[in-house]
Amino acid sequence: MNRFSDSLLALGLPGLFLIALLDSAGIPLPGGVDIVIMLLAWQQPSMFILVALIAATGSTMGCLFLYRLGRTGGDRAINRLNSDKRRWVTEKVRDNDTVAMMIAVLAPPPFPTKIFMLVAGFVGMSWSRFTVAVFTGRMIRFTGEAYLAVQLGDRAFETLERNYPMIGVGLVIGIILYIVARWIQGRLTTNVVR
Repeated sequence: MNRFSDSLLALGLPGLFLIALLDSAGIPLPGGVDIVIMLLAWQQPSMFILVALIAATGSTMGCLFLYRLGRTGGDRAINRLNSDKRRWVTEKVRDNDTVAMMIAVLAPPPFPTKIFMLVAGFVGMSWSRFTVAVFTGRMIRFTGEAYLAVQLGDRAFETLERNYPMIGVGLVIGIILYIVARWIQGRLTTNVVR
């Protein structure tokens, strides 16, 4: 598998597309997409947006594969998952599908992103909403990683890895703020109706 991953990396941007597609479709490759993005952006700083765009497109297409799998064979795929995790993810996707997908693709490892993709298909999330949410989230993440590589060079991945806990806390704070805002909006709407 390392040899295959190295062969894809040698292809440059087309290889990045394939790595992102395969990784998001549930076929993890050694090194992962994040390292390849940073390496290519570091090597060609003027193309960092293109690097992020290609990775986001490939990743979105891979996520669509899992979405479709959840849509067509959802029962079998979902029932293999831990029941508590499955219930929690299903509830989050049903309540806030777009935000749940964006958070899933923005979150650092080991967040269970692939479970969210399967559940989105299983619960019948709109294909267009799914695609826009995943692409937007991936574009934000990959552009940030590519920009970090342009600015920090070979220290980018180490810096990102060291700050994963802070990134996770930032996401949790963002989620809490979103939930509180929705709760307040719901209360205001209820009071206006009365």
